Amino acid sequence: MIQYVPLIRQKILFPMAKQGLTLESLERIISVTGRHQLAEASLAALREVAAGDHFSAILLNRQDHKVEDFLLNQNWLASNGLPWNAARHGLTDHPLAQIVLSQQRSMALVRSSVVADSAWRKTWIYNEVERPMGVEEIASVCQITASNQLLILTCGRSRGFSDGEFASIQSFQRVLSGLVASRVAIPQLQRSQLGETTAVVAENRLYTLTRREYEILQWVREGKRDPEIGTILGISFRTVNHHLASIYRKLNVETRTAAAVFQ
Repeated sequence: MIQYVPLIRQKILFPMAKQGLTLESLERIISVTGRHQLAEASLAALREVAAGDHFSAILLNRQDHKVEDFLLNQNWLASNGLPWNAARHGLTDHPLAQIVLSQQRSMALVRSSVVADSAWRKTWIYNEVERPMGVEEIASVCQITASNQLLILTCGRSRGFSDGEFASIQSFQRVLSGLVASRVAIPQLQRSQLGETTAVVAENRLYTLTRREYEILQWVREGKRDPEIGTILGISFRTVNHHLASIYRKLNVETRTAAAVFQ
């Protein structure tokens, strides 16, 4: 098990975070037993780092994409006439869940960077769950916790996330990967099953990108050219070029294709 002796009476501080992670929250993630308890502990830790109006956790089976558990205020669901079964089935269609299930890896992402507002507002989960709560933007921490299981933590609020806030959430995702890898409750897992563990993530150059650079990279992966990306994002194509040059440098690649397929 990873030892966190130097962290006693200290906190792990993240850039632009509202506060740091306490030693107790780190230990709880490592020591709790059961998938539901791990989700609860991870969600509580995210609350220490990210400022949001609503938090939730979804446990998905990666093989059949079924929702195994959903942590949200059940009283809120009941008061809004939303049956649990309806919510559970709706979550499998969540755009962020679909992206993560298709990529099959741990990551942190902001909804508006990967799913356009127009598409998101047509979804069942937005109209039946998120819009009634006043949620217009979501940051998600997606963590593979077992060979067939995916934990999606969400921080939702009515306003967007700054680059600094997203960097803080990305940092939390990297720490969570390391904690999951160190849990004695799942010693049979290999690093390759867990996605990015602490050592691997530290070397993953994708995490050096700013939110804008990550956003542009996503549009490059969609096959958009620089003028199109500029129009979508409301910036000049020269600014897009500037960001792409930074992306190439950070990812240590030389071509657009290499950047698009970088994992």
